[in-house]
Amino acid sequence: MALFAHQDAQLGELEGTGYLFQNKDSHPPSMQGVFFGPNDHAESIESLVDEDPVPFKGVMYKKNRSGQIKGTKVEMTVDVTQFREVSMGARALLSVIEEEE
Repeated sequence: MALFAHQDAQLGELEGTGYLFQNKDSHPPSMQGVFFGPNDHAESIESLVDEDPVPFKGVMYKKNRSGQIKGTKVEMTVDVTQFREVSMGARALLSVIEEEE
C-alpha cells in the first residue's frame, strides 16, 4: 500500500490531519481513511467509534491505471471503525459510507 501525505482535515467538528483512499485489496473496492487529532481530543475521537456516521472534510487519494496518485478535496460521510493513541496523536480509522442515490 502506498503511503499518502497527511493533509489538513476535519472529522465532525474536530480539526486534524488525514486522508481517504481507495482500498483495491478489498472486494468490492472500498474507500477507507485515517484521521489524526491532538491527544487532548482523544476522548472525543474515541467516542465516535461505533456511533452514527460523521462528516469528513479533507483529501481523497486515488491511483489511476498508470500508477499516478491524484488528491482531490472532498466532503464525505464516514464511520469511525477504530481508535488508538499513537505517537502522532489520537488516530481514527475511517470507512466511507456509500451514499444511496
